[in-house]
Amino acid sequence: MSSKSESELEDLQSKSVELQDNSSSDSFSNIKNGAPSHVMMASSPAESDMSELNVRKDSYVELLRGHENQTLSSVTDSTSSAVRVTINDCDGWQTTSVTLTTTALRRCKQQVLKPYSWLLTFISWKAFGRESINPNKCGWQFLNVFYPACIVALLWYTYVYEVIACQWKLNVRTDTQKTPEIVVGPAMPIFPSNGTNTTVATFTAISENGNIMINVNNRTDYTILTPACEHIVTTYVIPNLLHFVAFVMGYFYFRVQENEQLYALMEKVFLQATPMLGRVTPQAQMIKKLRIFLAFGALWVVLTLGLQVLFLTVFGINRQNTTLAHTGLPWQWALFGIEMLGIMVLNSVNCAVIVNYATQCEMLIFYVKGITTRLQEKSVDLKAAMKDILTVRHSIGSLNGPMAQMTSLAVVRFSELTVIGVSILILNEDNEAKIWVYRSVFPMVWAIMVVFPLVQAARMNTVCSKFKQIALETRIFGYQNSSQLELDSFLVFVGHTRLRAKLFHIPVRASYLIGFLVLTLFILLLLFQTSSIGPASQIF
Repeated sequence: MSSKSESELEDLQSKSVELQDNSSSDSFSNIKNGAPSHVMMASSPAESDMSELNVRKDSYVELLRGHENQTLSSVTDSTSSAVRVTINDCDGWQTTSVTLTTTALRRCKQQVLKPYSWLLTFISWKAFGRESINPNKCGWQFLNVFYPACIVALLWYTYVYEVIACQWKLNVRTDTQKTPEIVVGPAMPIFPSNGTNTTVATFTAISENGNIMINVNNRTDYTILTPACEHIVTTYVIPNLLHFVAFVMGYFYFRVQENEQLYALMEKVFLQATPMLGRVTPQAQMIKKLRIFLAFGALWVVLTLGLQVLFLTVFGINRQNTTLAHTGLPWQWALFGIEMLGIMVLNSVNCAVIVNYATQCEMLIFYVKGITTRLQEKSVDLKAAMKDILTVRHSIGSLNGPMAQMTSLAVVRFSELTVIGVSILILNEDNEAKIWVYRSVFPMVWAIMVVFPLVQAARMNTVCSKFKQIALETRIFGYQNSSQLELDSFLVFVGHTRLRAKLFHIPVRASYLIGFLVLTLFILLLLFQTSSIGPASQIF
């Protein structure tokens, strides 16, 4: 505002004060003389001048305010016009959810739980149409009865096929020997049954792993003399029965009981991660790990199918025993194709069990690390920490239930195949390259799924053991404003709380696994050095 307008405003204020004094004195004199009130108001000479001054004063005040607002708006425009604020979704998740935890859970459900749900539906552990508007529709009901029956029939077909075909060639006594050379015999007389004529013919005798094929006069018809498949009960029957028991347990666990333990644990872990570990970043890391587990399971199922193809490439389709050989080549291919589908379903059941167990172990590891971080930072009350530890104990107890039992059954099957595969690999005397490739790959495929759940359980037990170390540190160095009685109570509570993941009802520890591995390697070394296993001419 200019100096001229300020001086005019001061003059108006001084004149208004003088007029108010004059009007008050005139009013007092009129009242004193006893004049009426309307006469007093009319007889006041300064009242009209005062109203005029008030109008002019109000106009100057409005002018002053307008000038100030114009100045402030110009300054604001000049400072804010150069800055543009753009609000975008930083992660691009395309969701309207404001809560980051809800968003992360929704993302995990779409990228982890939904594919796992498809896997459960494929192996009939989850009913079709559960998320539809009308799940009780006749079509869904028929499919939910017919499809599980087909899966069970396919599994039993695979079990029987393995016994009839001596699948994988797992006979340590006969399948480790060299393939003998073809022996062509001289002409020999063949006496017919009627004894009238005598003919002379050449024959070729081929012995391959106990299979004797005789070709007389280069004719295409031959006879196969095959011994029965050995060690059927220990090699095929018991492992397949254990697998079917695991399948039935999973059917009741997931489909009949509709167990949602995996999703409940996921919610609990994500809610705990929000205030303690930096919101989205740890949750995104967890989702990434769980997706890797799913991808690993799918890749393992593909490897088992590839192993079956490798087996067919090495030994051929016409290598079966008498029952399948007499069916003819087209039927053998058809039966083999059905068996491939059965192997995919069979190993998908194993994959669903192992991935579920490993996923729960990983989420509990994440949960326990969050609690230990808060205790080390001394940012949580001891009473709240004890409640969190009880929650971990409850989750581990649920994990050690049916899911650990199914995982133990699967590990038994994989362990047997691994041991047999390693034994045949060590004792193999067939130096053909493709035989060595198949015998080397076979135990590796099954050993992967033996080690995976054991390592996850050992990792979780190792992380849970940190609670005792933290309790000792708090007892020595103190914790916030806690008294000695509270510290002693926390130490006793942690010492009596069992947080152990179990397989075969045995706690899995890293020290046990490392000790068993070292002992096994030394035993193998001793057997190799003394030529107790394997021929002496081998490089071992």
